[in-house]
Amino acid sequence: MPVSRRALGVVLAGLLLACGLVPGAAPPEADPPHWFRVQPAALPPTQNVLNPGRGFYTSNVDLFHPNEDVYRAVRQQGYTLAYPYETWLPKDRELSQQELTKLQQGFDLVRRHGFKLILRFRYSEAGDAEWSRITRHLEQLLPLIQANADVIAVMQAGFLGRWGEWHCWQATGPCHDGAAEKKYVLDALLAALANAGYDDLPVAVRYPPDKARYLGDLDFPDYDHVPPPPEPVDGFVESAGVRARIAHLNDCFLSSATDVGTYPDQPPERLEEWRAFTYAENAYLVFGGETCEAEDADDPQRSRGPRALAEIERSHLDYLNDDYHPQMLARWRQDGVYDQVKARMGYRLVVEEAAWTEARAGEAWAFRLNLRNDGFSRLKRRYDVVLVLQQGDRTVERPLGFDLRTVAAGETETFIQQGLGGLEPGTWRLGVAVRDPAPELARRAAYGIRFANDLDYDGVNWLGTLEVR
Repeated sequence: MPVSRRALGVVLAGLLLACGLVPGAAPPEADPPHWFRVQPAALPPTQNVLNPGRGFYTSNVDLFHPNEDVYRAVRQQGYTLAYPYETWLPKDRELSQQELTKLQQGFDLVRRHGFKLILRFRYSEAGDAEWSRITRHLEQLLPLIQANADVIAVMQAGFLGRWGEWHCWQATGPCHDGAAEKKYVLDALLAALANAGYDDLPVAVRYPPDKARYLGDLDFPDYDHVPPPPEPVDGFVESAGVRARIAHLNDCFLSSATDVGTYPDQPPERLEEWRAFTYAENAYLVFGGETCEAEDADDPQRSRGPRALAEIERSHLDYLNDDYHPQMLARWRQDGVYDQVKARMGYRLVVEEAAWTEARAGEAWAFRLNLRNDGFSRLKRRYDVVLVLQQGDRTVERPLGFDLRTVAAGETETFIQQGLGGLEPGTWRLGVAVRDPAPELARRAAYGIRFANDLDYDGVNWLGTLEVR
């Protein structure tokens, strides 16, 4: 079974006591296993690695008007995420069958060309639609969302308010931002994803108080009772229930004291509590959005150079719009931090060392992987980790069961798998594949995770060779 460093000390102590041994006593006579070690070179720290679910995103794709050349260009231009900005819903009618077919064609092109979507359905910059129209569109779109959840990296709540951001400030048409309407949309999206087997795909909302109200932690318009941040324990997503299924997004990141209304307009100390609560949850839940002003008008230095970088790190930023706001992004280039932001958004897993014991035919051997996370955040969804061995045209795979979500930003963790075996004598090429759990994507290199090392990668991070005697 796989063992992480956190559990290893407890396990070893228990084994010593079970065998009648005491720490500090003379070791047993048996020879310790010999480990073969490799320490692959890390990539330069500002070299971006195209990995799923993280990084700057493009907003050029349109699901209602799928153009294969545009979709093909997404990865060619260095993106693994796209936000279909021009996919506006019609305000005056239900979706036609032709439009639903076009949407599916768009999803198919996303899958074909190896990227994922940040998906939000909305109506216009002026507002939304009549309530009966919104509920009908939800009814029409939920089956498409379920059928294509494998290529949705982030599901944003949408449907309500201007730009689908759940606010009606300066709206000039029909607009809905009430708690009952927000609950209806969240209930529908969360249930649809859970019923499709994607209860680990959270739905993101713009305003932290909206999440607190939905969970019963806050009564409108009370902003004084900020929910406590989650306890930083492994398995947060599994143990926190619906709380872990609602993530945060910020479409005015670093753009004012309240990030242009993302946080409630409160005294500084209360405002900081809301920000601290959100950032603590972001350590476990996917987080991103865009900037919306050239700089923070209240504190211009907050969005510049080292201070911007420090808050990006604190916020555990996973994804950000590469098109907006252009002046903010230009200042990051000027300040020399843009490339670091690009390379470190989300997770950045570096192999510090991989090792394996001597292997003999018919006998068990062990594999060890030491990973460091240089990203701003961690891997937010579970991926399947597989040991891959090749000899000629024969391939043998051994599931490792490592949960790479446990490698937090700035930390290092060691994973160990004992009891491997079943190999014939000879030389085997050895590597690790980190695969998307969706069956249609699992064997696609574009959807696998590449370590930030100078290694051959074709869906497998190739580490070295194993000699089986």
